[in-house]
Amino acid sequence: MKPQVTDIFCGLLLILAPFAGNSQPAIEFASGSGPSGNGSVITNQVITFQTNMFNPATGTYSPFSPTTTATFAISNQQYVLPATQNPNGGDISFGATNDPTGKVLGSAPTFPAMDWISAPSNTDFSATAANVGAGIAVNMNYAVEIFTSTMGLFNAHAATNGRYYMGDLTITLNIPITNPVLHVVGLGGTYNALGFTTELQLVTTGITLSELSGSKELNVTPTAILNSASAPTATTGAGAASGSILVTGSSVTSLHFQIYMRGNGKTPTWSNGLEHTGDAWLIGVSAQNTLVELPVGISSFTARPGQRAVSLQWTTASEQNSSYFDIQRSSTGTSWTTIGRVPSAGNSDKPMQYEFVDNGPNSGANFYRLAEEDENQGLVYSPVRNVDFSGLSASINWYPNPVHDRLTITSNAIIRSATLITADGRILREFDEFSSGQSLDLSSYPFGIYFLMIRTADGASQTARIERD
Repeated sequence: MKPQVTDIFCGLLLILAPFAGNSQPAIEFASGSGPSGNGSVITNQVITFQTNMFNPATGTYSPFSPTTTATFAISNQQYVLPATQNPNGGDISFGATNDPTGKVLGSAPTFPAMDWISAPSNTDFSATAANVGAGIAVNMNYAVEIFTSTMGLFNAHAATNGRYYMGDLTITLNIPITNPVLHVVGLGGTYNALGFTTELQLVTTGITLSELSGSKELNVTPTAILNSASAPTATTGAGAASGSILVTGSSVTSLHFQIYMRGNGKTPTWSNGLEHTGDAWLIGVSAQNTLVELPVGISSFTARPGQRAVSLQWTTASEQNSSYFDIQRSSTGTSWTTIGRVPSAGNSDKPMQYEFVDNGPNSGANFYRLAEEDENQGLVYSPVRNVDFSGLSASINWYPNPVHDRLTITSNAIIRSATLITADGRILREFDEFSSGQSLDLSSYPFGIYFLMIRTADGASQTARIERD
């Protein structure tokens, strides 16, 4: 068996071919992790992330530790509807939809599966930046339902060929996450010949948006999520925008958007006043689970494979009344066994480094995490690291990851070249005549996510996902 780190990018859109057979554990929205029942409501909606250890395949979801939540809040509504159109007055609300037979908006589930509306396909979405194009299961991944009513614009006699600010949506994460991914479903709707669509304008600074995958209508700029269709409809691929958007930024805790409604002017009014029109759409969040911020002072945690061993290394920025670290291993990512214990410093105001070597890893997948006892005698867990001892024709290893300055690459095969690529697909540098054991100096590049395509003499290639911190 040959060791291979499975923190591998499975496909870089339009540039890299997918590298099959590697899982990228993710946290996602799943059934039971959010509110049940229907709206319309304008109160905050809280979703608890679940772990999908075998993303992009969808298996059994399990609780993620530490408990990580996303709170969706609507604010600054620009139009208030009368009770005859919405009893709670919200022109934007959770769990609502249009009603072609009455003035009052219709009721809808507040937290449905992603295929509830607009007929999206699995391949419109990517759970993480490490599996672009691999898709997700739209019947098992869930999202928050939001309805942008056009009745406020109808009541105000607004022209139907304009773009109007409707209110704000804020998504708050209780634990910081680096590079979360947003999923939108079904931006777009119709009233007779009139096409209209919800669009989102980013307010939060210090982060940028980019499209990972999506329908032809999805148009993502660094600061906006738009529908490019000139004739929007409610069906993905035929006028509605659906897809996944990478939020590039470290320690993200809040995503603040302004919600807009754009019409194409094909009818003189937004409604006839006897029915309730609007755009029902979904929004969800996922992330690679190793990009959730490390708890309790742990500043880094890496797993490095050897010939038949795995070296686990971690660093604490500071410690207070800590006792020990239990090293836990799993072959499934859900059932854990403690394989060792390392005493901690207890109290320290300076960085402390630790190492543990697993000399008996499983054949196949090996998931690792640290369990630390805090001052309240409770256990907290690190994010998961994954090393795979599956049979591969060539063994290529890279370490440390995350990396601060120099990244070392080793292989039992002849390495022809290594290409450093940004998360959005730009080639930064190509290294030719690269030899095993050679180190790359990454100190001049900004902190963030990169991909390194490594080509061997036999024509094979593997792509490493690198985090520089």
